Amino acid sequence: MNQSKRGRPRFTSIYAGSVALTFIAGSVLMPSAAQAQPDTATLVAPTNCRPGDVTSADRVIADQIRPLMTGRRLGSYITGRRVACARIIVRTVQDRGLGERAAVIAVATAIAESTLTNHTEATDHDSLGLFQQRPSQGWGSPGQLVDPIYATNAFLNAMFRKYPNGAWRTGDIGAISQRVQVSATPGAYTPEVPDAALIVGALWTQVAAPAPSAAKTTTTTPTGPFQSTLVTAGTELGPLDGAHALTLADWNGDGKPDLVVVKAAGTVTGKTELRIMDGSRGFSSLLLNTATALGPSDGTQAYSVTDWNADGKPDLVVVQRSGTASGHVEIRVVDGASYFQKMLVETATTLAPADDRFQYAIADWNADGKPDLISAQTAGTTSKKVEVQVLDGASNFQQPLGTAKITTAEPAAAGLQVAVTDWNADKHPDLVTIRKSAKSDVHVLDGSSSLGRYLSQTSTGQAADDRHELLISDFNGDKRPDLVVVQKSGTATGRAEVTVLGG
Repeated sequence: MNQSKRGRPRFTSIYAGSVALTFIAGSVLMPSAAQAQPDTATLVAPTNCRPGDVTSADRVIADQIRPLMTGRRLGSYITGRRVACARIIVRTVQDRGLGERAAVIAVATAIAESTLTNHTEATDHDSLGLFQQRPSQGWGSPGQLVDPIYATNAFLNAMFRKYPNGAWRTGDIGAISQRVQVSATPGAYTPEVPDAALIVGALWTQVAAPAPSAAKTTTTTPTGPFQSTLVTAGTELGPLDGAHALTLADWNGDGKPDLVVVKAAGTVTGKTELRIMDGSRGFSSLLLNTATALGPSDGTQAYSVTDWNADGKPDLVVVQRSGTASGHVEIRVVDGASYFQKMLVETATTLAPADDRFQYAIADWNADGKPDLISAQTAGTTSKKVEVQVLDGASNFQQPLGTAKITTAEPAAAGLQVAVTDWNADKHPDLVTIRKSAKSDVHVLDGSSSLGRYLSQTSTGQAADDRHELLISDFNGDKRPDLVVVQKSGTATGRAEVTVLGG
């Protein structure tokens, strides 16, 4: 729905042969208020996009990403024909020397407007083409607007006018699309951003870049992990301060990591509170908002999430590094199945009290089915390397696993973050160190070599400082850990924003 469309919302049906059908998950649904059914007299069969039409590669991509597509408008109805239309959008973006984010913005808009269908006859007012642009509103002639290349350039030109000096490079993508399109349904764009990122990610390296002329300089596209953007999304969270801790877990079992926000101080209830934002909705939908059984924090706690008791529900693990009654590092595990109202574990470990030079993670280090505690000293070590201790979860964190202290290959440095993941799918957890900077560095140490060698050393190009939290998780289900960057404050929208970089 495009500029100055203030009347009834438009709805573009999914076509199956010559019959217009609306199905989701096998059920016939009535159109919602944001998807009002148009007059059947206005429905016309769309045309394939030009040039090139549908290729076998388009069909292969559609088949590959279909199981991962979760958007409201298109989702699992992705087809080779729609990928072919997206391919032209992506190529047009590349021809202008723009990055993937511009392509994600454009494709998300086209999904919401037309389900990537190039309408050659108007189905709502005089709206045409992939972006449902209107001749009467100055977007171009009818013949121009059904040309996908012209239509994409018209959209990009409007975006540049409304977001000068590259302002479109940051902020919520759904809000950017809405400002350009001026839709009567402003919430239509954000839910399509994850699907758009999937499509663009699949096409970006397959779409041939234009041959450079002698007068042009060329740049090399970075290769390796964390160089391409999978998702950029604005959450429904306001700015987050130091009282908030962030982690990731698949709370609702849909295969997508959800953002877990722990507020440990200054809450209305006087308890530690927890919110979970839905990863499949671009972190814009709230799955849970609850006070927990934990009292407020004094800033000495670290938080992570794991399924401690193997009941299929993520539990909250709290590591208190100092100020404990026992004089040791203590662990509490709060039951996710009780919505964090019941304690599963409260125990002192054998670790001495620590300061913020120590980072903690939870993972099943020895593959016995019980999560273990990984303690990493990132600065001030005698070896001048990051040093790691692992305590056995099966012993209630009373016994070390293997060597009492592991000296890693990573130089010690103040400000390092630590995470644990199985980077190379060898069924052994690996240690990830993250250094925030203008081009934040991510290093992965091989768990099977006692952390003595690197599996990866990557400069991401992602600027990060104390306003950012960097987390590791497989966001898109490709078995490769991705880097999830959460900007907690200082965003253009005033809300926390999330960027996912593909591993």
